[in-house]
Amino acid sequence: MQETRLNLLIGNFTNQIKSFLNNPWRKLSFVIIGFLSGYITSDLLSTSLAQAGKWDVPMATTYLIFTEITSMIVYGGSKNGNKIMWADLLNSFKIGLAFGLYLSAMTLAS
Repeated sequence: MQETRLNLLIGNFTNQIKSFLNNPWRKLSFVIIGFLSGYITSDLLSTSLAQAGKWDVPMATTYLIFTEITSMIVYGGSKNGNKIMWADLLNSFKIGLAFGLYLSAMTLAS
């Protein structure tokens, strides 16, 4: 590929984004944001879709498929130890979603 101004601009932009996200504190903050957004999503799903009662089985199936695909991506990936940032965010979202659904179930059971 030729080195045009647009290619240099895009290359510099992606390098700046990579260096921005390589900071461990920023990565931790993104993981926490992913966890909290998963928790909020579980709260929204459990309050809005569970009212009708007919969405319980399709949502449980969708959640199971999402969890298994996410686990295959995160834990079945490369063996060299390099983790992808979006995989960590997806995993923290999944953990927040599971935590929120379990917490809602425990609240309703008591």
